[in-house]
Amino acid sequence: MHLSLTKRSEYGIRLMVHMAGLPKDERVTASSLAEACDIPAGNVPTIMNTLSRSGLLLCISGRNGGCTLARDPEEISMLDIIASLEGRLEISHCLLDSLRCEDHVPECPLHAAWSEGRAAAVNVLKATSLSDALRREKEIAKKSARSDSAAARRLASSR
Repeated sequence: MHLSLTKRSEYGIRLMVHMAGLPKDERVTASSLAEACDIPAGNVPTIMNTLSRSGLLLCISGRNGGCTLARDPEEISMLDIIASLEGRLEISHCLLDSLRCEDHVPECPLHAAWSEGRAAAVNVLKATSLSDALRREKEIAKKSARSDSAAARRLASSR
């Protein structure tokens, strides 16, 4: 079984993390986000529109328009972003056949385990804020920069 985010959620999280790292109230355009986040330009307006309708972005149209976060990054959870772009996370069908588990009496033998796993995933996503994701991204970038620097020193010393 392969559990993963759709490209839409991946792109949405990527652009939200980028925006969380910008100065408060700085507005960005779809084209600047596409470039900064390495997202296909055609996908960004739709994602921004969806996040705006969900109350996660504040978008202003017009010549000096753009989008900014609608709330503090500490108040936006990964679950907020994913649910905005994908809808409610739920078990769509029984693991053992194509019917919904609720239609089974009794439910399938895996229903309780699958439901607990879903609840655990939802709780972790709910507890992880946009600020948490930004902090982690900065840690990764710092480690990567140190690793790149060490590799360059090793290469220079081997010459």
